[in-house]
Amino acid sequence: MKQILRLLCLLVTVFVMPAFGQSDSSEENGRAVFNEWCIHCHGEMDRGPLPGTFSLGIKYEGALPALLEERTDLAPEFIRIVVRGGLFGMPITRKTEVSDSELDDIIAYLTRNQ
Repeated sequence: MKQILRLLCLLVTVFVMPAFGQSDSSEENGRAVFNEWCIHCHGEMDRGPLPGTFSLGIKYEGALPALLEERTDLAPEFIRIVVRGGLFGMPITRKTEVSDSELDDIIAYLTRNQ
């Protein structure tokens, strides 16, 4: 019985625990990439919102947060489509600018509270 329990603990350590650590690291990297590429339009300044945040504030009229980092309704596939294809005034973001793995990390960061 002890051997089975040890084996189970070993399997959890080897296969399950890395997934938890990867999530934290994905979110941290996602925040760094977001701050490098997205925050310049989708952030908040002392004097008021930046263009992307301002536009979303007008669009949602307070029904949803204008700051992307405060949203809890963003679907991962929607984020991917908007980043890669653009939307209204938002330009497309090429894979040479933000790689697919970095985009996955941004998605992990923006959906962390869902």
